[in-house]
Amino acid sequence: MSGDVHAGFCESRGVRFPPATHLVVHCDTEAKALALRAALAERLGSLGLELHPDKTKIVYCKDAKRRGTSEHTCFDFLGYTFR
Repeated sequence: MSGDVHAGFCESRGVRFPPATHLVVHCDTEAKALALRAALAERLGSLGLELHPDKTKIVYCKDAKRRGTSEHTCFDFLGYTFR
């Protein structure tokens, strides 16, 4: 039974699934962040799940010591903006 069919079957019987889990992971290098994202994608794939392609991103949080550039330099999580 596919995941969608199974979820629909369970929900039709009153079973409620929790909302998707949101993760924030801190890495000290971009290389480690890329490797971790690949490992997470592989592990989730083995469970029939996938990372959301538009919502999954690596963010470079700039401060006085980190002055590099990146496509993404902030993100919102649980009502807070992290930079």
